[in-house]
Amino acid sequence: MTRQIFISYTRDDEQFAKHLADTLCETGANVWLDIYNARPGRHWARSIEQALAESKMMIVVLSPAALESAHIAVEWQAYLEAYRPVIPVMSRRCDPPGPLRTRRPVDFTREQNFNRAFHELTNRLLEYGTRIRRSDPVIWTLSEGVNDYRDERESVTPCKPSPTGSGLAEEELASSGLKRMVQGLRDMLRRGDAMPPI
Repeated sequence: MTRQIFISYTRDDEQFAKHLADTLCETGANVWLDIYNARPGRHWARSIEQALAESKMMIVVLSPAALESAHIAVEWQAYLEAYRPVIPVMSRRCDPPGPLRTRRPVDFTREQNFNRAFHELTNRLLEYGTRIRRSDPVIWTLSEGVNDYRDERESVTPCKPSPTGSGLAEEELASSGLKRMVQGLRDMLRRGDAMPPI
């Protein structure tokens, strides 16, 4: 079985995340996407925590909405702290925070570059040892009625720097109710533990 890849995204980017997951699965990648893999009737947050602990790398979908999400920041920061690979991909123009910017986000923001961007993403996954088939350029088309964000292509939304200069400020974590989950996830990732069955 290939190494599991966790896709971190916001609901605003759900359509893009689904397309990305489906196309990656066609290359043989083992992808975990909450809307596909979190089982009905199970505790949603616990399913995500378990998938984060069991996955070996993360693709984080970046957009202005993702930069505002405390949950997304917690996920990628915990992975970086545990020295697990994080590959940022941009679904819409934004200015990623420094730790993600230095990892050269794969740019999916221009419709004409989707094939090239997907090819670059599969090459990155191969560099990390993921067993997938190298992609030929894939033809991506947007479903009818899906916003392609053409009017947003030239505008860049800067992310708000935290008062500490890196990551989420402690008061942001405390106020969002994520502090305990963050610490537990960090501890699990450092130890390499799998979550107990749900």
